[in-house]
Amino acid sequence: MNTTLPLTLNYDFSPNTVLYDPDFGHKLDRMRAAGVSSVWLGGFFYGRWEASPEDIARAKTRLEEEGLHVGALSIPLGHGGQAFDPSKPAESKTGDGWQPRVDAAGNPWPNTSCPRHAKVLADSRAAGDLLKQLGFSHLVYDDDLRVGAWGPAVQGCFCDDCMNSFRAAYPAYGDITRAELAARLAAGDAVLTDAWETFQCDSILQFLEQATPEGVIPCPMVMHNGDRRHGLDIRRIRARFPDAIVRVGEGHFSDESFLHPVGRAAIAASIRRHMTLIGSPEYAFSETTTYPVGALSPENFVEKMRLEIDCGLRNIFLMSGTVFLPDPYWEAIAAALPELRERAAREPLPDLSEPMPEFIWQI
Repeated sequence: MNTTLPLTLNYDFSPNTVLYDPDFGHKLDRMRAAGVSSVWLGGFFYGRWEASPEDIARAKTRLEEEGLHVGALSIPLGHGGQAFDPSKPAESKTGDGWQPRVDAAGNPWPNTSCPRHAKVLADSRAAGDLLKQLGFSHLVYDDDLRVGAWGPAVQGCFCDDCMNSFRAAYPAYGDITRAELAARLAAGDAVLTDAWETFQCDSILQFLEQATPEGVIPCPMVMHNGDRRHGLDIRRIRARFPDAIVRVGEGHFSDESFLHPVGRAAIAASIRRHMTLIGSPEYAFSETTTYPVGALSPENFVEKMRLEIDCGLRNIFLMSGTVFLPDPYWEAIAAALPELRERAAREPLPDLSEPMPEFIWQI
């Protein structure tokens, strides 16, 4: 592993902003003054295109002409909440014919998708193929790539298809019902829990394999404290896709959560645990998010960047849903940029051979 890594700043936004926002020239200047060198354009969100493929291609060309690296960002699975623009809740609805994730009680979760569902896979692969044709080499899967809500409970997708696939894969549980499975997981049945978690991790890994075209590097985004309980086996993902850049989970998108007495410790524990599973800071993105925009002040947004750098992150990924960060954020980042770069050059990268910390469940 390198002993030093340069600080790089990433940001994502809609291709429509590039092409149709009359203020984009100003926004581009602000973004570049803040040090952003890589941009991730919205691609395929829950079964719909964020912009037409033609406009995605035009936006990509425009940004590359400005000297920026350009990747794509798609949202296939989701977490059930609204993480785009709070004023536009319809944006989070999943595609027609897509199977939502089903919880242990048999309830479908809105704004989510089952990673094993045939139409989810087929539509996602078709979108991936088209993005590859448009020249994208990296595809971020955001918001987040998981099969569970935030929390320490063992989760997953309990839809009929997933239940039948689990029974077929594990004949010892060939007759188990959804209710029995949920009860035994809640009771801590260790053998069953390991089988169920492995099955859910298989679901995510198989989604990445089937939805991502050959030659495109998938970059999954992991939620705060996400692990096998949510279908996320980071080591397996990195072993299968050794060039994958994985976003660590941080949460804490508001001043209230960030300034909580254990907020910084909760962020640091999740970063460190995820980075250890990733294996190298070189392949880790931060989760530097304010949501809704303004919930984490510009001052604390920059303070969170300092914490991320101190934890060993060097690929800083700025995020704000689908609402472009307003000027005060860019001004705060630009003002702090020399110090942040010096901090990144000065602070040593972590020794990832040390024991991983336990998660702190505060957000």
